Amino acid sequence: MKARTIDPGSRMEWIDWAKFVAIFLVVLGHLPTPVGRYLFCFHMAFFFLISGFLAKRRPLKEEWKRSAKALLLPYVIYNCFLLIYSYFTKELKPNYPLMMLLGNQWELSMACRPLWFLLSLFLIRIVYALVGEKGSIWAALVCIALVYAGRAAEVLKPQNDWFQVWPAVICFPFFALGAQTRRLGLHKFSDGWKKAGWLRYPLLVGAFALGIWLTRFYAPVNIFRCAPGKIPWLFYLGASLLAWSLFTLIYKTLDVRCNYVRLVSEGTLLIFALHQAIFMRPAVHSLIASGGPWAALLAACLAILGLSGLAWLARRYCPVLLGK
Repeated sequence: MKARTIDPGSRMEWIDWAKFVAIFLVVLGHLPTPVGRYLFCFHMAFFFLISGFLAKRRPLKEEWKRSAKALLLPYVIYNCFLLIYSYFTKELKPNYPLMMLLGNQWELSMACRPLWFLLSLFLIRIVYALVGEKGSIWAALVCIALVYAGRAAEVLKPQNDWFQVWPAVICFPFFALGAQTRRLGLHKFSDGWKKAGWLRYPLLVGAFALGIWLTRFYAPVNIFRCAPGKIPWLFYLGASLLAWSLFTLIYKTLDVRCNYVRLVSEGTLLIFALHQAIFMRPAVHSLIASGGPWAALLAACLAILGLSGLAWLARRYCPVLLGK
């Protein structure tokens, strides 16, 4: 089987599928479902791996400008909208605007909390611009050491997490894994196999299953709450196995064009920012919980379907909401 190559100028359809799967896992994970415990163990690792895979190192000044436009500006816009939303749901507190500017999403309403991702990704991109692909390996090791130091000093807490620094520290290793996956072609590990190419799928499924099994030793995980599991090094091992194997499976099976998947891929930021405002209403959450796991699955599909309509409008009339 001839090794597959990627034309740098062409669109990678499988990346659209990877982002589609990633946002679906995030939305489903925020719903009352029995698989939520497992999803929280790797869905953000998967997101940051994709981000690292797509990252291009730029001069610091250029990266600052690009990331500010793509991440910080949407952060402010969505937070302002959600603060207004919080006013009508009677959750707004006098300190909310200040907490928004200081990047402490923990002090804001539940609807605002998913926006931590934008601040953390911004910080990670800035660090990556400083250290580059090869330096990201060492930076990842430093971040893991900082996680242990933060736990030991009892400062690894969301209450005092300004500008979402701790989630950025926790997630940088997965961003680095994505960058190394692209640099070393780790996702192509079996493209050149001739006679035993069929083995790639059992190996990848086996790696994913091993990652799921490992969660029993380090779960629960919640990146936003600065909780990288009971055993952080095992969390990094298990989440890396899960994220990388899923990423590689998608690369090898879903390189097909689908306009709807592309729309969701482009609207990932909007869906990430707004989906929790739908589900965190007590009545809605209780209704989904009473319907069992299938209700959660249906609710996740309906939420993505509805928000993808907003993404279509944003793509046409307000691309800044998509980080464009």
